[in-house]
Amino acid sequence: MKRLYSLLLVILGFFIIFSCEDDNSFAITQPQLLSAHKWQLKEVRTIIDNVTTTDKLLACERQSTLDFTDPENYYSVAYATTDGNCVETDTNGTYLYELTGTDKRNITLTQSDGTKKTYYMYQLDPSYLILQETIQEATDTESQKLQLSVYQPVE
Repeated sequence: MKRLYSLLLVILGFFIIFSCEDDNSFAITQPQLLSAHKWQLKEVRTIIDNVTTTDKLLACERQSTLDFTDPENYYSVAYATTDGNCVETDTNGTYLYELTGTDKRNITLTQSDGTKKTYYMYQLDPSYLILQETIQEATDTESQKLQLSVYQPVE
């Protein structure tokens, strides 16, 4: 009886190990991840000479969102504190996600008035969307200044 019980445990162990090996889940692509939900602004980081400064933002600014759930269009709601008041600005348009090389991701936002803005996608995963923008190019006398807008998914 012990042998039968031991043999049953060994068979059950192999079944558990090998059944988990073939996972039926599908990998999600970067564009699918981008459009999976709305993204809410958490903080803004500024990088000068490899020194990062983080601005945690006021509650007003942290309401700002980017929405890529439409496969062709984006919707942006930006909040800013002006003269003590929280002011909302809505923008919409089209977007183009581009993968160049093995890991360089860019997203170009074209507003409805034709204005284009291209961001380097510094990070995109289920927890964060970080868009990098060059605020100031490097010159002989000044360093390059980058701004990172850190977004988290809206729950």
